Amino acid sequence: MTTPVFRAVLFDLDGTLADTIPLCIAAFRATLEPQLGPLTDEQIVAAFGPDEEGVIRTLAPGYQGDGVATFLQHYETQHALCPAPFPGIAPLLRELRERGVRLGLVTGKGAGSTRLSLRRFGLDLFDVIETGSPHGSRKAEALRHTLAQWDVPAAAAVYIGDAPTDVTIARDVGLAAVAAAWAGTAEVDALQATAPDLLATSVDALHTWLLARLGGDETPWLWIAQRLQALAQAGLAYNPPPFDAERYQEVLALSQRMLGGLTGHPPARYAEAAAPEQGYPTPKVDIRAVLFRGTDEILMAREKHDGGRWSLPGGWADVGYTPFEVAVKEVQEETGLDTEAVRLLALWDKRVHPHPPQSWYVYKAFVLCRITGGSLLADTAETTEVRWVHRSELAGLDISVDRVTLSQLERLFDFASDPDLPTLCD
Repeated sequence: MTTPVFRAVLFDLDGTLADTIPLCIAAFRATLEPQLGPLTDEQIVAAFGPDEEGVIRTLAPGYQGDGVATFLQHYETQHALCPAPFPGIAPLLRELRERGVRLGLVTGKGAGSTRLSLRRFGLDLFDVIETGSPHGSRKAEALRHTLAQWDVPAAAAVYIGDAPTDVTIARDVGLAAVAAAWAGTAEVDALQATAPDLLATSVDALHTWLLARLGGDETPWLWIAQRLQALAQAGLAYNPPPFDAERYQEVLALSQRMLGGLTGHPPARYAEAAAPEQGYPTPKVDIRAVLFRGTDEILMAREKHDGGRWSLPGGWADVGYTPFEVAVKEVQEETGLDTEAVRLLALWDKRVHPHPPQSWYVYKAFVLCRITGGSLLADTAETTEVRWVHRSELAGLDISVDRVTLSQLERLFDFASDPDLPTLCD
């Protein structure tokens, strides 16, 4: 039998990425027992399938409105019960990204608890995050939707979950199925009975199995082409002997042909861009301004040059301007507001976050700004709309993921309520 080659790997969260099931039970108990009296773990777990609203609706009909907010409060305050993902999960996810594999999260949890846990774990690594529904499991729909977004056939993907239903759902959609049996809550016999492609009793076992079955998209080759171009430019920067200079020039030309083939742009574009650059090559810098209104709103703009998608104001760093000056200038040009830059919130390497591949190697700087004057413009030369966006709207926006990702926005929102948090840096 031919071994499948996976271009996409999708994960469940509770019991798969982290030992969060005891945390969920504790938060449900603290939420519902004041209404219902004592509940057993078995009663709570039996209601799992829909998201938190659906679980509360099942156990305490009519209480789901206040109940969800109360659950999230308990979930956050008790998160110390699960301070980190399972050992090996974070390195595995980073390695998969390095290899150019698409990463997805498909969970039955609600959006609020999912965001909270991913933020606590620092797992800002997923290209797509699909959460649950109060009306029951939507994992099959979410898996199909994710694969359609990526244009990846089901046979080239695998779903990893800790419940027997995760295995059967994956099979129904046409994916390979891995039963994650490393959590203390895993029902190993029930998982084995579903005949998964792999019953993994450790993350290391999953790691070994996946490595033998990884495909990948253009990202690793893109990184190789970028490195070759940078190495050739670095060699030329130090006045090498004539024969070495010829070799560096040839490597530079070959790397630009690779970049052209991988991105669809003519190699001459990269030759023209590299020609004026002298000295040791360094990453390009994209600067984004972050403005909060209260703790739940952030200023965003729709970009004309990216099909009207939403982003934070910003752009490439300009020669002759400090990073803070660039942030202030971009806000004024794209929104009409006058601001002052306050502090650097994050400095991230674009390659290790779920952005689409890009020919340039890029660092992204996010600068907190404060409004000092001006007024919002209806549109500008670069934007079609500028407005304050509530945190709850983010998941439904058409975000310009080349500029900023949903997971990055979620992490930046931590600074809205606690501006003294340390700067984030890869």
